[in-house]
Amino acid sequence: MDNINNILKKSILFENVTEQELKDIIEFSKARLISLKKDEYLFYQEDEPRNLYILIDGAVQIEKTDVNGKRMIMNRFDEVGVMFAEVYVYFSDKLYDYSCIAIKNTKVFAIPREFFMNIDSLTQSYNYKITQNMLKILSRKALYLNQKVLILSSFTLRQKIASYLLQRLRECDGKENKKINLLFKREELADFIGTTRPSLSREMLLMQDQGIIDLDKNTFTVLDIQKLQEII
Repeated sequence: MDNINNILKKSILFENVTEQELKDIIEFSKARLISLKKDEYLFYQEDEPRNLYILIDGAVQIEKTDVNGKRMIMNRFDEVGVMFAEVYVYFSDKLYDYSCIAIKNTKVFAIPREFFMNIDSLTQSYNYKITQNMLKILSRKALYLNQKVLILSSFTLRQKIASYLLQRLRECDGKENKKINLLFKREELADFIGTTRPSLSREMLLMQDQGIIDLDKNTFTVLDIQKLQEII
């Protein structure tokens, strides 16, 4: 449990929370550890939200399936301590818009939504800290969603690719000639930006031939950031 607490303390949710406060929160909220095998679902689209989740080990993928059965990848989380499904904890009648699947053997820490729904009525010292941290988290989520809207609203496939690569560059504090993980395999990236794998691969290879980027399996290097920015 001490190892889990060390991971939780690195989460934005528990920023400025003392070790004793963290122990009190875990006990009071009735939080628990959930283990998932690869390809096992944590929850399904249209399930009732019950928890906020923090990744302890492994990786999960957020997916949505439309009425025609087409899959769209919304996000992937593989960084220990990252939080997800937090938007739903304050909605009493909202079902999940997507599913969550483990893409390798995974452990997540689940904090019941009732803890967050009732936190305003608590007098504990961590009340204000958790509330402020949640505001920060939800603000960052809004920024991320805005960035994804910009990617999906781009007119051409090349603009979508350029927007995504520049976003990954910013997230990794990267510059020209620094190798950065694409986060997704090609087929998954195609689902993420709303295209087909052949079209994506063809356009990215063309951008490589033009000296804009360099590709190496699931990583990329920006060779000419000015040209990449000019695309969008």
